[in-house]
Amino acid sequence: MKPLITILAVSLTACASIGEPGKNRVTYESNFAGNHAVLAYCVTEKLQKDGRWSMRLLQFRNRTFQDTDASEILAHDMRLLPGVYARNSPTNPDAVMEYVSPAPEVVHTYDRIDQAYLMPAFRFSLMLKATDGATVSASLKGNLHLGRMAWQYLQTCARPE
Repeated sequence: MKPLITILAVSLTACASIGEPGKNRVTYESNFAGNHAVLAYCVTEKLQKDGRWSMRLLQFRNRTFQDTDASEILAHDMRLLPGVYARNSPTNPDAVMEYVSPAPEVVHTYDRIDQAYLMPAFRFSLMLKATDGATVSASLKGNLHLGRMAWQYLQTCARPE
């Protein structure tokens, strides 16, 4: 009887810790000085130049929204994206890498129910919203380790040189 209760308790605990797909908690949130588009471009450029293996596995999309004064950087694991084969896989040292330009992709409306967040390849999202002409509200959701690196780049880009 005791082993049955133990197995049941472990199963319930495991099921309770499973989160909903697409629901990511806010990892970081703060305000920075600057323009959202300039900061997003700078962060995307630094993320793409990062040579660490955990960053080499990611593909970054820099999106600018026309309806709201905001930019978003999405990070996806390339190994889990459709259309990735041995010839362009980031885990293959002989692969021909296809880097996406850090230039922003213009999106007409911000849709919260976007498939980009529901994909298994989703790692993090860095949202930059203009609060007024001189400051930006930033929030990062997703993977804690990878998000921390992106947040450090955002802090570097926001500092005047």
